[in-house]
Amino acid sequence: MIGNRGFTILELCITLALVCVLTGLAAAPLQSFVAAKEGDLALRSLNELILTARSAAAKNGRGVTLCPSSTGLQCGGTWSSGAMLFLDRNFDRKINQDDIILRARSELSRQGSITWRAFGNRQYLQVDARGFMRHQSGNFSYCDASGDPQLARQLVVNSAGRVRVAVDSDGDGVRENSRGKALECK
Repeated sequence: MIGNRGFTILELCITLALVCVLTGLAAAPLQSFVAAKEGDLALRSLNELILTARSAAAKNGRGVTLCPSSTGLQCGGTWSSGAMLFLDRNFDRKINQDDIILRARSELSRQGSITWRAFGNRQYLQVDARGFMRHQSGNFSYCDASGDPQLARQLVVNSAGRVRVAVDSDGDGVRENSRGKALECK
């Protein structure tokens, strides 16, 4: 006599139902994890560009401009759509004469928005030949499309060009800005 080696339709349905329930329970935390990592990655890319700008300026003895760029060929657009880093001999924020594009990054964030807030509301950063920021300090803020403050991130840049990441110092799950106030996404 041959033994039964298969599953009954009832066993198969119960197994599939359990898999669906478990997948549904894991989906929300996974989406939150992915959203948080996107913000971390976007700010890590900007941090790398700032460090590269300081290094290139000191190495070449020339000014460097970092600006938002959706094309990678000229300044313009939003920080979320991309950024461009180039040697800028006369600090005019345009590629001309012997200016050289050092790096171009496209689409820094798909799900969120990145803003740069600085003294004078300039939407670019410039580094002088010594590796210092030219008359500005500020911060890059990342906000997820959902507006959840727990997914907000911030990169603070001082006038010497040093960068630090905002942290959650009070343990409430929301990071604080340079003034100690919780980051907000509006």
